[in-house]
Amino acid sequence: IADAHLSPFFKNYHMPLSVRMGDEHRLDVPVKDASCVFSKIYHFGALSLCYRIPFEISIDDLKVKLIENKKHLDKKALHEAQELFKSIKPAISKPHFCNMSNEYFAVQINPLEGKVSPEDFKEQYGVKIASLLRLETQVLSDYQMDAILESTTGYYGQDLIIIDSESAFIYDDEYFEPLEFFESANLEKLQLQYFDRMLDDKLSYFYAQKSYKVPLRAYIPLISERLDLPVSRLAKLRVDISVITERLENSINLAGDAYYSKLYSMLVEKFLLAQWRDSINRKLNIFKDLYTVYQDRLDTIHEELLTIVIIILIALEAFMLVR
Repeated sequence: IADAHLSPFFKNYHMPLSVRMGDEHRLDVPVKDASCVFSKIYHFGALSLCYRIPFEISIDDLKVKLIENKKHLDKKALHEAQELFKSIKPAISKPHFCNMSNEYFAVQINPLEGKVSPEDFKEQYGVKIASLLRLETQVLSDYQMDAILESTTGYYGQDLIIIDSESAFIYDDEYFEPLEFFESANLEKLQLQYFDRMLDDKLSYFYAQKSYKVPLRAYIPLISERLDLPVSRLAKLRVDISVITERLENSINLAGDAYYSKLYSMLVEKFLLAQWRDSINRKLNIFKDLYTVYQDRLDTIHEELLTIVIIILIALEAFMLVR
């Protein structure tokens, strides 16, 4: 295990651990020349695996090959993620393999120098590229094709990148940094989806409670602070989710780089990250309201107990005076 190399656009606290898995843990699949480019472990619990398959075939044949090979690589990635989890399980607190995953593939082609410009390449093969990125065997409608091809960017004038929701097309011989952005956006989407599912489960639990029973010890002001109440776990959960989502959202520093800033904004739009964040924020606000209601109830109980104690003390004092 060693620190993974990341481009300078990623902040230090986003630095994952790079892992090389032994051959005994790998799953052989019928995909010729398939190799694992990198395996990474992120501090918030995500595992990232990237595979590369070289090819020298036409775009039409590539589509068929991708459809066939993707199933095998999905199976391989799941197996190797499970093996990786087993190796780090002893060092994890409360280990649990969630089995949630997102897949994203990129088709990279070296430019034909001096022969076909990016604009001509896109014009000539745009229909096939659009179908390829959706893994569709038939030609897409003009509306769908235009929606895919309009998300295009480039830097030098001799390259282009087409971004879609689950895939990308790279017409450039330098592709490492775009892959890092694809990975980062995909990880953020996966983490947001995990939080969204977890919050749904927590909300379902609280909605199912007809009445929230407070432990008797919670009525005592000083002792209640030491109890691990469900409402207290809600507050801790809100903090944990807020910290991780903030780090994910702000882990990339693109100040002064218009090209990669546009590339990342395109990924944010295609992955619907803003909608996922809004969904989580709405549920966190519900948790905030639940916490407020339960905390107000505890405070009211404490005040009533103190009032009863004061009344008893006054009654005892009056009784002593009468005697």
